[in-house]
Amino acid sequence: FASANGEKIAIVGAGPAGLAAAHDLALMGFRPVIFESERVSAGMLTLGVPAYRLPRDLIRWEVSVIQSLGVSIQQGVTIGRDISLAELRRDYRAVILAVGAKNSRGLGLPGERGPGVYGGVDLLRAVALGEPLEIGREVVVIGGGNVAYDVARTVLRQIAFDTARTAA
Repeated sequence: FASANGEKIAIVGAGPAGLAAAHDLALMGFRPVIFESERVSAGMLTLGVPAYRLPRDLIRWEVSVIQSLGVSIQQGVTIGRDISLAELRRDYRAVILAVGAKNSRGLGLPGERGPGVYGGVDLLRAVALGEPLEIGREVVVIGGGNVAYDVARTVLRQIAFDTARTAA
């Protein structure tokens, strides 16, 4: 890649890996174009880490710095539905697949896909995007890692928000 000459590179995924690749490629003289299936950038930084731990303004600022280098981000574009991988390979010098692992893992327990049962990552994503969730007054969180902690804190904050909104 010694002579970039503004050639276009396709990057699938606007999470940390895709943004870092775009940043570095732009500095090398390429014109990265990121294709992101979500309507927001930064992947799990936006959709998994709650806003009280990682302010959204900071994320937007960091993404804008990368865009100021000439990086284009196309949000809401799903590879295989809106554009094919074959088209990317045809139209770009290279294609980088920087897709994340943003799905909740199941435990293999009966009823884990039932009503009112959410995977931790799925719940955090829904809250981050402002999607409606039916959360009861009593919630059980299974797990002990960062996602479980974030889910528990997010649920408490969501219940407090709903209570305050009802009172108002």
